[in-house]
Amino acid sequence: MTAGLTTRADAQDAFVGLLTTPLVSARVDVARFSAVLKHRTQLSEWCARLGYRLVIAGAVARLHRDPAGPQRTAAPPTWDPPPRRVLILTALVAAACEGIDITTTVQILSDEVRALSASPGAHITPYDPDRRPERQAFIRGLDQLAALGILLRRTSDESLLRQWEEDGTGVGGGFEIDQDALLQFTDPHTVGLAFQPAADENADDGETAARIATRSQRLLRTLVEDTALLYADLHPLDAEYARGQRSWLAGHAADMTGGTVEMRAEGMLLRIPPDRPASAAATVQFPAATATPWFALKLLDAATSGRLPDESGQIGLSGTDVETVAERVYQDNYGALTKMMKESPARMLHAAQQVLLGAGLIRQTSAGWTMLPVAARYRDPKAVWTPALDDFGDDSEAGES
Repeated sequence: MTAGLTTRADAQDAFVGLLTTPLVSARVDVARFSAVLKHRTQLSEWCARLGYRLVIAGAVARLHRDPAGPQRTAAPPTWDPPPRRVLILTALVAAACEGIDITTTVQILSDEVRALSASPGAHITPYDPDRRPERQAFIRGLDQLAALGILLRRTSDESLLRQWEEDGTGVGGGFEIDQDALLQFTDPHTVGLAFQPAADENADDGETAARIATRSQRLLRTLVEDTALLYADLHPLDAEYARGQRSWLAGHAADMTGGTVEMRAEGMLLRIPPDRPASAAATVQFPAATATPWFALKLLDAATSGRLPDESGQIGLSGTDVETVAERVYQDNYGALTKMMKESPARMLHAAQQVLLGAGLIRQTSAGWTMLPVAARYRDPKAVWTPALDDFGDDSEAGES
């Protein structure tokens, strides 16, 4: 590979890494931060193409996904997100850090969060550090900010933190606050844009000026970040534009990520290179060689059996149909189920369903499931089950035959 191609591939990997982890601190990952600095010009060009902003402040780089046009959600949902309570406490800790000196302790942050959560304008359940589950959720919030380099540990004695988590006594350990990282985490400009009134998507003419102005950015964002651009998900006029501009969209997506784009009747699919560090981290590993993903695959296959997709490539199942399919898979494969999934078809369904939702293969509504066209890539699976330790762990191993 020539030096030019190597440089291009490195820039693409740095870009995909920013999509996966938008906040990069040199104090947490010096290699990734150095890569962003090295390819700053190219990355800024790609970010501008998508209507994003790349900001570098001190030893921190941040990709800001500013909303565009009628699109309020600027990024796809994450795989296995933290519980809502943890996210709320994470946001409160970040807010508390804005009014604290550069050094602090767990106890001081806890006191500040308690005061913020009880303020008249908070509109949330007040934080109660006298309850152990609350302290545990609070610690997880601290861990979230520490992983981003916003909070930096000043004490290495884990017993202080464990003591505070267990019984709420002591200082819990010391932290340093990286003000540059904190400012980029709580950027008010992006928050302000997110809470602006959305454009009216049901206007009489079916199209707004905001839709026209941001169309190419919104569609390219969907292809690059979701990796699947499905025409059925789009406003009819956006879908018509996407079909007409599919070569342009595919070319830019491939240029920024180093991937390849498959053109299909129901949409476009971006496949990013599996052999690059950031691409591997950004790719959902499905199916993985453990029982739960493979039963998700079996459930997916059973749900599609004998059902034809509609004109958009989707298959709809009612809640009753989903339960019937789960019951059949449960009975036909009972001997290979893990101890947890053997408890009931509902337990097996819940575990497998979370995998399918996280992999973007189905959507769940009050009516049941919508199976997306990308699920067809996994039809007719074959698996060989290894029964070792089946009744003693959460997952047994599975392999493809």
